[in-house]
Amino acid sequence: MAVSSSLSHFVFPSFHGPDVRKGILSHLHIVFARKKITVFNDQAMERCQPIGSALIQAIREAKASIVLISKNYASSRCCLDELLEILKCKESSGQIVMPIFYDVDPSDVKKQKGDFGVIFKTTCEGATEEQKRRWIEALTCVATITGEHSRNCADEAAMLEKISTVMLEQLKIQKVKEVFKTHDVDHNGFVTKHELLFMMTTKGRDKVTDKQVRKIIKAADVDEDGQISYDEFVKLMENINIEDVLCWESLTQKLHFHGRKRQKFFKFIGLSM
Repeated sequence: MAVSSSLSHFVFPSFHGPDVRKGILSHLHIVFARKKITVFNDQAMERCQPIGSALIQAIREAKASIVLISKNYASSRCCLDELLEILKCKESSGQIVMPIFYDVDPSDVKKQKGDFGVIFKTTCEGATEEQKRRWIEALTCVATITGEHSRNCADEAAMLEKISTVMLEQLKIQKVKEVFKTHDVDHNGFVTKHELLFMMTTKGRDKVTDKQVRKIIKAADVDEDGQISYDEFVKLMENINIEDVLCWESLTQKLHFHGRKRQKFFKFIGLSM
């Protein structure tokens, strides 16, 4: 599958094929597709040891990763190396990571005990001490990330629906952050009139007037300090299609409307940079 960074809803799944491919993974693909979330499909690609460059590229270009941890996940060095790369992307670029503990106890993953631990120890045979240390750290880390536990869900379909809903919401929030950072040219946590003008005139968009820019600032500037903070931007984007940010004439019109109505529907969702 050709991977494109333009896919704003591109998700990479890390999994042990024999455990989940014909069951929960295929169902996850269907549920995510209904929400227009693109999940990486590796069926035309050989998963090998060590992890291949194409998989590394897919992980790095993904906006989010689903780590589907099953009983035999740790039997594959490729899976463990995928997990290392995923957590590296989480740390370096803020990639969304959502674990699903499929018929396995998260505490067994965290402490490498039980059947999961026995399988992991077998995989570690012949590995270097550095490899084992990194794998242990990765398993310990992923087990602490908020996710879903199949043993706590009586209805798998409902669990997958919940996962897809949460994932879509997180992807939208991530997109808002990306758009804000793009417009915050000097990276000071605010978007000013001059930064808006700079972005509008250097990204191939139609020319806009100073009056239009002032309208955008006025409509979004809740605290009336003459610039748009991240929280103000988030509140605004909750009510405007993110793609409208690419069409400034449409955005200006919508901002003018929202500016008059904003007190009726703005809601704070408590995000931080």
